[in-house]
Amino acid sequence: MKLPLIARRWSLLLALTCFALASACTSPSHDGWQSYRAGDFTTALAQWTPAAEAGDAEAQFLVGVLHEEGRGCAADALLAARWYRLAADQGHAAAQTNLGMLYFEGRGVEASHAQAAEWYARAAQQGFAPAQCNLGVLHLLGLGVEADPARARELLESAAERGDVKAQATLGTLRYEGLGGELDHAAAARWYRAAAEQGDAASAHRLGWMLATGDGVERDDARAAEWLRRAAERGHAQAEFAFGWLHQTGRGVARDDARAALWTRRAAEQGLAIAETNYALMLFAGRGVARDDAEAVRWLRRAAEQGFALAQHDLGLAYAKGQGVDANDREAAKWLQRAADQGVAEASTQLGALVELGRGVQRDDVAAYVWYELGATLGAPDAALHRERVAARLAPDELARARSLADARAGRR
Repeated sequence: MKLPLIARRWSLLLALTCFALASACTSPSHDGWQSYRAGDFTTALAQWTPAAEAGDAEAQFLVGVLHEEGRGCAADALLAARWYRLAADQGHAAAQTNLGMLYFEGRGVEASHAQAAEWYARAAQQGFAPAQCNLGVLHLLGLGVEADPARARELLESAAERGDVKAQATLGTLRYEGLGGELDHAAAARWYRAAAEQGDAASAHRLGWMLATGDGVERDDARAAEWLRRAAERGHAQAEFAFGWLHQTGRGVARDDARAALWTRRAAEQGLAIAETNYALMLFAGRGVARDDAEAVRWLRRAAEQGFALAQHDLGLAYAKGQGVDANDREAAKWLQRAADQGVAEASTQLGALVELGRGVQRDDVAAYVWYELGATLGAPDAALHRERVAARLAPDELARARSLADARAGRR
């Protein structure tokens, strides 16, 4: 059974950007906690401030958090940095970590990766897992410290073994992509599972997809469905799409077109282009939803405008056929060319037909030959047959020029 088109390589850089911002946990050792938990941040600030002014490091950290988050007062990164620094100078690991975060972002202090690394290192030396995770990220990327993949993995593994979910998820991606060490999909799955069991939706999605494809683990559709469901219920767009696809194909769950459409639409509403495209196809076919060609075209346009090639192709076809939209050969040619430029074989062949017939574009046998040739190169059925029919009408110099243009567009020269 063919798998849907979905990203198989996950961006570590995006994950690291988030992980470098890890905030610290706190302990309920001051009177303001009852107010804080009740949502009365103004009272919590008033209760914590005297202790902070008296030099209590924990209170200084808590006051810093309130100023940073704008709870009980206006958000003020400058004041947050001041309170964090007072606590950090007393060795408060959470304050050191959050001060490092401010230096990393340049909020309330002058941006400095080196300063961020220094404060993360102080907290990491105390075994504080979020700081170990953040410092590991900096060593991995060579930001503020020397790039050192081995040291990065050591720090991340230490944080992960202490239960830091972001470190676990990061290690999963490092192992999956072979960054900073060996590529090991089985190890990646183990770390993703550790993070997923703590509620990390992205890790649950990645683990679910690995189980669905047998990537680094034995394929298990039922377990894949369970992890994808967990991630989908947390609003993870790619998991919503994948969970919908499982219902569409009946893998790991009972086949259910209505539920497939429901989950696909949820992913589409978050702007996931592949989901927008698949939901449009459901609308065209009336599969799991009432047929609505105009609504289908609306979803296709959303995906096509994001540059999603399959949506561009299908939108071009809708314009060519007048399906869900007034027929418009010029628009058809525009969207088919955008898809063809991204390597969609059928789009190249269909654009060749429009050019050959002069529909929406100027009739041009040389250009038609070029598009048919590209379609044939990409494996489109009948493209070679159309190419040879056009070639028979071309003069020798025209055919030579057409072949040269096709080679140039295909990158063969």
